[in-house]
Formats: sequence, structure tokens, C-alpha cells
Amino acid sequence: MRNCRERSERDARERELTSRRPQILIGSTDADYYLLLVHILEAEGYDVTLGSGVEEIVHLARENHVDAILLDCRSGETLAPDTCVRLKQEPQTVGIMTVALVGPGAEGRFIDLLKAGIEENFVRPIAPSKLLGFLGNRVLFQSGSHPSAGDGRIIAYAGIELNTVRHSVRRFGISVHLGPIEFRLLQFLMENREQACSRAQLIEAGWPELRYVDAKTVNVHVGRLRKALNVAGGSDVIRTVRSSGYMLDASRLDDPHGGADRPGEETDS
Repeated sequence: MRNCRERSERDARERELTSRRPQILIGSTDADYYLLLVHILEAEGYDVTLGSGVEEIVHLARENHVDAILLDCRSGETLAPDTCVRLKQEPQTVGIMTVALVGPGAEGRFIDLLKAGIEENFVRPIAPSKLLGFLGNRVLFQSGSHPSAGDGRIIAYAGIELNTVRHSVRRFGISVHLGPIEFRLLQFLMENREQACSRAQLIEAGWPELRYVDAKTVNVHVGRLRKALNVAGGSDVIRTVRSSGYMLDASRLDDPHGGADRPGEETDS
């Protein structure tokens, strides 16, 4: 009885960890800039919170499971370096990845930020793809590596290993960096491998809060997933199934036609 209860509690903790969306805390006094970042980050599957003062930012970082902090560094303000100093003094927040987004005229803050312990500086304007790539590579997959998370549940197929707790993916032993949406899509496809998954099912898996997502958006994210998996080597294991959706199918690895679509399949537009 005790073993069953412990297993149930462990499974519940794992479900909580795997369903949690990565949390980004933004420190800024500019509401418009915050809303712009929210739009970019939420579209990629992150949850975003705003703090507009040093004490508020530190409190939010201490009380919530924050994966990264983005500090808006502006000319004439000391919010970013002052906040970073406090964050690195607090035992609960010292390990959180902290990034400064340095605005025009604030380049002179670089030294102050480095002394404060900032991990990374980006000078604005910054391309959204660059910021998202950094978060995906340096933050998302580190966020699941806390010792309390254990080794996680491994799903393996066609040379792909997906760790549901650490939120990490490897293919043929090579790390594959995915955004949160692509990770959820891959997990769903692997759990339903060799089965046709409709776009409606993928929307529910990739966007659990049921955002207004159309088929073209699904195609874009599956395309990103394909590209990331193929970078690690091997053939494309994601089939596009006509009038349905997608399927993870390793049988095509032995197909003499390579990655060509089979009869009854369509290519993404």
C-alpha cells in the first residue's frame, strides 16, 4: 500500500513538472515594451510575469518557479544592475539565469551589469529569433535539470531520446535544442508513434491552453521540429499524412526513396 502511494505521488510530481510551462520574469518600467516581449514569448510557449521595481522582481523570483529573468536596462535607470545585485545575493535566486536587454544609450552600464553578476547582455534592438534561440538553448533545458527532478521518464524511438522531466532531447547521442512548443509536439508524436496525429490533436498537445491556432501555425512548428531533429543526423522520421496531420514513423528509414513522401502523403506548404 505504501509503495503504491509513493508511486502515485511520484507520478503526480512528474506530471506537474512535465506540464509546467517555462516561466520568464521580466523586469521593466515600460509597459509597452513588456507587452511586446509577452507577445513574442507566449507565442513560443513561455509564461511571462512583470516586475517593475527591485523589491517586486526579487519577491516574484523568490516566490515563483522562475526559469529566467530578463532585465530591461535603460539610459538614466539603475533598475537592471540594482536588481541583479539583489538577485545574486539571495540564496533562492542566485542560480536563476539573468539577462540584460540593454537599450540605446545604456551601453555604459555593461561594467555595472558584469560586476552585478549578469549572465548575458543583449544590445537592443535584438531579433526575436536570437532571444528565443538563447532561451531555448541556455534556459529551457537547464530548467529541468534540478536534482530534485531525478532522471525523468525516457521515451526512445528512432534514435531519439526524450526526457520528460529534464525537458531534454537527444538524437543519436547529440543534444537537440527545441522550444517548448516543439518539445510538446515531439513528446505527443513519440507517445503516439506510428499513428496519424491530426492537427487538432497537435494543437491540443502543443498549445494546452487552447489558443486560437490554425493549421498553418502547426505546419510551421512541425517544420522547425523536423529541422532540429535532422540537424542531429539521420533521415526525416516525421511523415505528413494527407488530409490528417503528422506521424512519427521510423519505417521510412529503410525506404529506398529516402525522405520522399509516400503515396497518400502531402508536403508542407
